[in-house]
Amino acid sequence: MPSPSAPHSAPPSDARRWAVLTVVAIGFVLMTLNWFNIAPAFGPVSEEFHMEIAEVALLISAFVAGYGIFHIPAGFLATRLGLRATLVTGLVLEGAAAALSGAAGGYGPLLALRIVCGIGASIYAGIGIAAVSVWFTGRRHAFALGVVSATFSLGAALGLYVWADVVEALGWREALVLSGTLCVLAGVAVGVVFRVPPGGESLAGVSLTRQAIRETLGNRLLWVYGVAFLGGYGAYFAASQLLETYGEEGRGFGAGTAGLAALVIGLAGIPGSVVAGWLSDRFGRRRPVIVAMTVLQAAGLLLVPVAGEAWFWVPAFVIGFAFNGSFAVWQTVPGEDRSVSPENIGTAVGLMLTITAVGGFVLPWAFGLIVPAAGYGAAWVFLGAATLLFALAGGAAREPEQRAGSAASQESPQAVGAA
Repeated sequence: MPSPSAPHSAPPSDARRWAVLTVVAIGFVLMTLNWFNIAPAFGPVSEEFHMEIAEVALLISAFVAGYGIFHIPAGFLATRLGLRATLVTGLVLEGAAAALSGAAGGYGPLLALRIVCGIGASIYAGIGIAAVSVWFTGRRHAFALGVVSATFSLGAALGLYVWADVVEALGWREALVLSGTLCVLAGVAVGVVFRVPPGGESLAGVSLTRQAIRETLGNRLLWVYGVAFLGGYGAYFAASQLLETYGEEGRGFGAGTAGLAALVIGLAGIPGSVVAGWLSDRFGRRRPVIVAMTVLQAAGLLLVPVAGEAWFWVPAFVIGFAFNGSFAVWQTVPGEDRSVSPENIGTAVGLMLTITAVGGFVLPWAFGLIVPAAGYGAAWVFLGAATLLFALAGGAAREPEQRAGSAASQESPQAVGAA
């Protein structure tokens, strides 16, 4: 296998490193806010456009469809144009489409705009992960991406819970315009602050070659890790956006109980991602943490239909904690493995996210079909079983092979023991 060098030749400034992480993380908050804040609007939108549960679930799948189809093209775009220009493009596109959603005249236009929103988020998500990866190497890599995942969770919680008050105060249309505008402003901030690390000139844009395409799209490691997370990825997005509706309509729980579960499933990802990232860095292992967290997520999903009102928040916490913990560590694979050149990390991340986006589209859609046919209980069991089944594929994956000279290869417990 090729052994690309690290993406920078001189130690990057700590101040710049953390400034980059901060502004990219803020972008993730706004990206996920505009992803999930459609959920609090489901009630008034359904009433205005006369939607049933299947059409509501399709709005979720529409975003993920757009999100899934553009990850790989976004990676190619980042290779050619550079990380900064691509990051800005993603946030501005998503924000503009979200704001225009507030002016949608019917279900069809709203559905189409959700796809465009997903495309913008797709561009930012994969390239945002790559942007953090090239600044944080070695033992801090999983922790830094854990911070990114924590902001992902924060944005989801804001969208699912806090934005309900905004929708109630302003109306669903004005609420979407506001969040979209904030997303555009975040894109401008990223453009002002982000720079590539010292020695990373290739990250500012190079020619896209056949070798680069083979290195990413033909990479078995990326495919195996992508498939392993397909079930958990799709199940989380179904659960996070439909759990509140299930609590109120499927179980007859009070709005406070159902709303608390919706808040917890988002906020639980904050400690989950940071803790899992820290543990993975501490022990120098990726695969066991990814698989263990995904299995834990499956257990949380299976608990949902049997949870009582007093502890309905517990499976929500388990799902959010475990999903985001797994996601934080899973993201390190493309930026860490020596088979992927630094300028192609965005495409590698894009491939893995594209694979998982299949689950993000299919599982919420299938959930919406199962409910009227077999009930909510069967739908939750389906999500848990799918998560567990695909997690088993993680057993076929190898550990990422560190790039020569990376901090991880020098400081991991295995390297210390060998010395």
